[in-house]
Amino acid sequence: MEWLHNFHFIRPAWLLLLLPALAAVYFFRHRRQSSGQWQQVIDPDLLPYVLDGQMTGVNKYAPWVTASMLVAAFVTAIALAGPAWQKVPQPVAKNQDALVILLDMSLSMGSKDLPPSRAVRAIQKVTDIVRTRQDGQTALIVYAAGAYTVTPLTDDTDTIENLLPSISPFIMPAPGSRPDKAIEQAQQLISDAGISQARLLLITDGIQEKDIERIDAVLNPALSELKILAVGTPEGAPVPMPGAGFLKDGNGNIVMPGLDTGPISALAEQLNIPWQRMTLDDSDWQSLLSQQAITTADNNQTQRRFDLWKDQGYWLILLLIPPALLLFRRGVVFSILLLPLLWPQPGYALEWQDLWQTKDQQAAQIMEKDPAAAAGTFEDPEWKGSAAYRAGDYETAAKAFAQGEASASNHYNRGNALANAGNLEGAIEEYQKALDMDPDLSAAAKNLETVKKIQQQQRQQQNQDSDSQHNSDKQQQDGQQQKGQQSNNQQNQSQQNNGQQQNGQQNQDAQQQQNANEQSDATDPSTDQQQNAAQKNDQDGGESSDQAASSQQQKQDDGQQDDKTSAASAQDADKTAQDNDPLSANGQHDDGLSREERAAMQQWLNRVPDEPGNLLQRKFLYQYRQQDNQESGEVLW
Repeated sequence: MEWLHNFHFIRPAWLLLLLPALAAVYFFRHRRQSSGQWQQVIDPDLLPYVLDGQMTGVNKYAPWVTASMLVAAFVTAIALAGPAWQKVPQPVAKNQDALVILLDMSLSMGSKDLPPSRAVRAIQKVTDIVRTRQDGQTALIVYAAGAYTVTPLTDDTDTIENLLPSISPFIMPAPGSRPDKAIEQAQQLISDAGISQARLLLITDGIQEKDIERIDAVLNPALSELKILAVGTPEGAPVPMPGAGFLKDGNGNIVMPGLDTGPISALAEQLNIPWQRMTLDDSDWQSLLSQQAITTADNNQTQRRFDLWKDQGYWLILLLIPPALLLFRRGVVFSILLLPLLWPQPGYALEWQDLWQTKDQQAAQIMEKDPAAAAGTFEDPEWKGSAAYRAGDYETAAKAFAQGEASASNHYNRGNALANAGNLEGAIEEYQKALDMDPDLSAAAKNLETVKKIQQQQRQQQNQDSDSQHNSDKQQQDGQQQKGQQSNNQQNQSQQNNGQQQNGQQNQDAQQQQNANEQSDATDPSTDQQQNAAQKNDQDGGESSDQAASSQQQKQDDGQQDDKTSAASAQDADKTAQDNDPLSANGQHDDGLSREERAAMQQWLNRVPDEPGNLLQRKFLYQYRQQDNQESGEVLW
């Protein structure tokens, strides 16, 4: 009897249609009674002959006609009122299931015990996973001595799939294996994305004993749920190094990294973490990820609150067929069909599906595949706003939600659309309206707080920009004043130095001649300095990699300062290069190439392949230098 408890009308105003229907029934009944007064005056046997039989026929079928009209009006009013007792999920909320894939790219992943290699097999698994992610957000992190973000949480799995072939253990900036850093990096991505909880899939060929305590220290069960997919065989295989034979240890022995499941089992038992060995089919990762996506209590409450009631009124159309048959008269239907021909109508295309489904029902079927087309098909403003929001057209979604009924869910949805469209003021106002109508709507309260923080940050940034602009204008004015003073001083100084330069020119020529004679007889000191510098570089070559990383960091900091000071000179150089003619008198460039030769060279340069792996390698190196990697005693594969 739950349906009876949930039964209600979506559009109860249509029930007022019963009032004119009852008035019409009363009118026809009163008319029939008025016409029936002839029976009191005329003998019943003579009545058919006096009235030509018409009144008798009408009186015979009049009750049935009146009853049919009343039933038809009642059924029509009920159908238009929208009886509903069942909820259907509203196709607006985006699946917030988040998955972060942690891919081990240590040197041991280059082992060929799983041909072609462990790394290639792991990348193939990740490709299969991202291809099945129709919705939800996915991120990819690779790790060796440090953790590096390939892609943050995104619903664009095509980007992840395009970058996977460029990943290999040999583009990592430093050797090592630190899964705890990858978990820490993943939880940071989850927090930055504003997601309450996500799943972590660790694909690795083994962990160390000390990694158990490290993972236990950084893993936050309230924020992430860890699952492990083990890669490799216990026997292992050599790791071929590019251009350097096989991977060897400190004693010169070839390393045979085998899969040791002991630490993985201990970690799984200690933290209740599910794990599987890699298989040839998809049963390994499907068993780990087949569990229902994580949902919090707030998400469940939001889903119940924003579900739509299913309109069941269209089933009542079948009940209108019997009254329509009773009201049927020969030639009436044909006359009704001719009525549209009396006035012109704009032409429109009538499709076959329009005969059996409404626009809302048609749009609901294409919602998953093409939300933009569904937004143009929906007639219901709430569904239309839901489709537009999913398609990324937030302005249209906000307008559609504004046309719906004034409910807490509509104000909340319109606030989300305005926030994504950049209208923070409007979003705050809509969230506040939703909370005024439903103070228990925790999702609106959370979004309201988030939008207010973003708005405050934007205001602080605008204030900082205005202050910096004011300071730059002031410095520019001061610089112009100082420049004017310096030009006056330089004119006075140049007049004083003209006489001194003429007197000292002769002494300077004589001194240069004497120095040239001395240098021809002595040994060039620059040669000794270069030799000493070379010897010093050879000695410094044996220092630790930590000092090299520190020097690289210092060079990078210095380079950032140099870039600021050289910006103006670079602009001047570009302007000078544009002003000067690159061609000489014979029609050739300064490098001796003609136009045809340079065009041919450009074509060859365009054939150079674009390697995303090189970009990822530079990106990982930059991230490695930003991290604190001053640790020793770690395994290098």
